[in-house]
Amino acid sequence: MTTVSARLPFEYYVLDRVVFEGGIVCRIAGKLVRERVKDSHGRSYRFVGLALRDSNGRLDVGRLKSDEWVVAPNLVYAFEAPVAEDAD
Repeated sequence: MTTVSARLPFEYYVLDRVVFEGGIVCRIAGKLVRERVKDSHGRSYRFVGLALRDSNGRLDVGRLKSDEWVVAPNLVYAFEAPVAEDAD
C-alpha cells in the first residue's frame, strides 16, 4: 500500500468537524472510541488504530496509508468507499 509523504505538515492529514457514529470499539485514555466517523462532505471512515509519533513527538504521518486520516487526538480512520447498491 502506498504511504503518504512525511514532508507535508501533519495538519494536512487531520479530519476535523467529524460526526462520530456506530458502536464503541474501545476506550483510550478514558475516552470512548466509535467505529466510524463522517466528515463534513458525508464521507465515511472506519477506525483502524492509533497514530504513532516520531522522535520529536509529532504525528508520524509517513506511517499512514493513502486512505487513512487522523482524527484528534491520535485516532486513525480509513476511508470507506460507498457500497454500490444492486440493480434489480
